[in-house]
Amino acid sequence: MPVHFRWKDDKQRAITYIVDGDWNWKDYHQAVRASAFTLARVDHPVDSVIDLRQSARADLPAGAPAHLRSFGRVSQPCLTGRAAVIGLPTLAAARLDLGPGRTLPTADGFAQFVDSEAELERLLAEWAADPPAT
Repeated sequence: MPVHFRWKDDKQRAITYIVDGDWNWKDYHQAVRASAFTLARVDHPVDSVIDLRQSARADLPAGAPAHLRSFGRVSQPCLTGRAAVIGLPTLAAARLDLGPGRTLPTADGFAQFVDSEAELERLLAEWAADPPAT
């Protein structure tokens, strides 16, 4: 599958959607729907990570502005609405009007864009220390 998911770590505090090779938004949304069965088994807050680093695309697929706003969608009660995105293609980054802290408001929260694994780990640690109110 061009997009698959897995837990970021053993604590299951973040679920990661990984694009691999040539992919499209249908592939991404299919993986998100499939992850619902995994997410239904947890009862603690879960953040989302979208990892675009293995994409074969030089840019995001068509319709990116609308689809980016679905990152972090709260489709399961455990999801926080916070999404970290790593590996954003340079072409897409140039077109996005990211707010302070390289964030993009989404329907249920926000997506924050990071440039490195170290930055991603710092962000996830920050989020884990500040769980959303239930």
